[in-house]
Amino acid sequence: MKLALSTLLLTLHQISADWSGTGEISCYGHLTTDVSTPEGGGNLARGTMDCNIVEWDGSNGLGPEAMFFKPQSGAEFEVWAWDYHEWGNWPVPSAQCEGDIWYKKDDMGAGYCTCTPAHCPPASPWKSLEEERSYTGCGFASCVGTITCKGC
Repeated sequence: MKLALSTLLLTLHQISADWSGTGEISCYGHLTTDVSTPEGGGNLARGTMDCNIVEWDGSNGLGPEAMFFKPQSGAEFEVWAWDYHEWGNWPVPSAQCEGDIWYKKDDMGAGYCTCTPAHCPPASPWKSLEEERSYTGCGFASCVGTITCKGC
């Protein structure tokens, strides 16, 4: 009995764990970044990026969002929002990266930012220059730096 309980606890711990390290994260979905540069691959800036992919529901018009990780050491791995579809109360992982960032305010035709009003409300007016020089919404971002993934 003790062995079965120990095995179960170890398994549950390994299923939902945080990961941190250095490398590159590519965020395909809902993100926030504080960099002051315009969008585009030629506009690299140091800052923070939060990747908060949302649960995939094939009927809501949103394509599956994802995060791709390329650690400096260790194997590459991916987190897909559709892996958390209909899993009950399992939270979709999220990640934060501090490093060199570039971003796009759209999905470049991939379809994961197809919006319905419930998921992509209209943008609010800028409240400060700092907010004007940041981005929150659905799109793409790449960050090379220190990464923390919650629930990976």
